[in-house]
Amino acid sequence: MLTKRSDESNLMMKAEIISKTLREMGPFPLENEPPFSEEPDDEEIIIAELEERLPDDLDIKTCEDFRHLNVGCCDICHGHYAHYEMSVIDLPDGGKAWVCGPVKRAIYPQKYRNVQH
Repeated sequence: MLTKRSDESNLMMKAEIISKTLREMGPFPLENEPPFSEEPDDEEIIIAELEERLPDDLDIKTCEDFRHLNVGCCDICHGHYAHYEMSVIDLPDGGKAWVCGPVKRAIYPQKYRNVQH
């Protein structure tokens, strides 16, 4: 369960974003690998990628914090490959955000004006 940190914001820490991303991606199929395989399963790969990409020790805004921009989130970005499709961006106020493509383009419209999704 997420706790609101301040001002109606859903700021999250790294671990909360990882947990939320895994939940939203849904259940993972059982792997067809031997019980003691050294190969990482899908969940381990996703966690490792998110651990590497998300900043430590910061409150991070997410797409929910930008609903006021009236832009819909991207099913592809929030889907099974969220760990590759979502982006960590620097915000104009100095904070960080973990957002999908449409939200990123709404925050920085001039920068992404010619980008089609």
